[in-house]
Amino acid sequence: MRRSKIRRRSFMAALLGVLLAWGITGNVKAKNYRTQVNIAQQRALIQMCEYLDSMETSLQKAACAATPSMLGVLSAELRTEATGAKASLSALSSGDTALYNMYKFLSQVSAYTAALQQRAAAGETLPQKDRQTLSALHGYAKRLSAQFNYMADLLDAGLFSFEAIRQELLQADESGGDMVSYLSAAADAEESMQDFPTLIYDGPYSDHITERASQLLKEASAVSAAKAKEIAAGALQTEPDLLVDAGTSAGKIPCYQFYRDKYRVAVTVNGGYTAYVLSDHVGGEDKIGTKEAIARAAAYLQKLGYRDMESTYSANENGVCLANFACKTGDYICYPDLIKVGVSLTDGSIVSMDARDYLMNHVERTVPAAQISAEQAARAVAPSLQVKRLSKAVIPTPGGYEKYAYELLCTTSGEQDVLVYIDTSTGEEDDILLLLYADGGALTK
Repeated sequence: MRRSKIRRRSFMAALLGVLLAWGITGNVKAKNYRTQVNIAQQRALIQMCEYLDSMETSLQKAACAATPSMLGVLSAELRTEATGAKASLSALSSGDTALYNMYKFLSQVSAYTAALQQRAAAGETLPQKDRQTLSALHGYAKRLSAQFNYMADLLDAGLFSFEAIRQELLQADESGGDMVSYLSAAADAEESMQDFPTLIYDGPYSDHITERASQLLKEASAVSAAKAKEIAAGALQTEPDLLVDAGTSAGKIPCYQFYRDKYRVAVTVNGGYTAYVLSDHVGGEDKIGTKEAIARAAAYLQKLGYRDMESTYSANENGVCLANFACKTGDYICYPDLIKVGVSLTDGSIVSMDARDYLMNHVERTVPAAQISAEQAARAVAPSLQVKRLSKAVIPTPGGYEKYAYELLCTTSGEQDVLVYIDTSTGEEDDILLLLYADGGALTK
């Protein structure tokens, strides 16, 4: 974090000692004050970026919502995000109220979504006119988010100060609010960093270890350290005598830990399951394809004793294919029971495996009969969405429970892929996720 430097000119060669002491004290106090302001403004800029990123996502999801309950949830989120963004903008601009258009936009989002929330509480659905309004607000939020993230990137690179940001914001706002020519003085700076979502997943619900205790491990018998070493050796395809004992870890999943060379492996004390495999693998040239990498990952899970696992999503990065597998129960994909496997695209070797989600969440489920048909679920999505694929899924809830839902892969008129989850019992929307496609695979937010 860069500190602002305050320089004082010297007008006289000789000063009385008391005046010199007073000058030094004043300088230190001023510098400390400027430092505190600088820290507060930098924190405000980071928070502003986070709020705008969240607003962009929530507005896009709201335009896809079909039920009053989902619309109510997203409207509440938008009000919170808009209010937080206004507070951050005030801190960033040192209380300057001249940024009229930006404040107006954030206030409009807050007021508009408050109205939507009231209508949702009354059981009203969203007409096409409001969907168009939300789409327009999303477009502006997207531009605003990109611009603030660009400012944060340039500030981090030390290319200008907060005062420069404030002046550029004022100039851009006075030009009519479009801010097309913002930060013109930094036009020759390096290009803006990519605008990634706040939460990046390798697929739906890929990071959701819950706080409840694992029923799978709770009911399993403890294994000895010697037995755990045999299991760990099998996971690393080596001999037990070649492994070094690294002690026992505590936490929600107590494990025996072992390592050899660049690999580290953990085996659960209860049940003797391979919990994870880690390595300091460095990627090389890609020599095998994603399909082969996923096949090798599936075979590895079979060898470890993880059955009925189905590949869901994958992403390639730095010479490694990270493949997600979820347990299949009947015709339901159980997203809480997730295992990630990293496969080297150079030689097809296993470089990582993480089964902690599976170990925390897997249970023998009795799948209830669906109360609505697939056709009814397809009709429950917003009219603006076109259904491309329908399947069934078990999804986690924020409270640590599970729901059974139809998973519908849809697309908007703007060719944005969206995952909509419709409760198999109530027909209500349980969740909406936006699909993003990167060079290495699919992501959601």
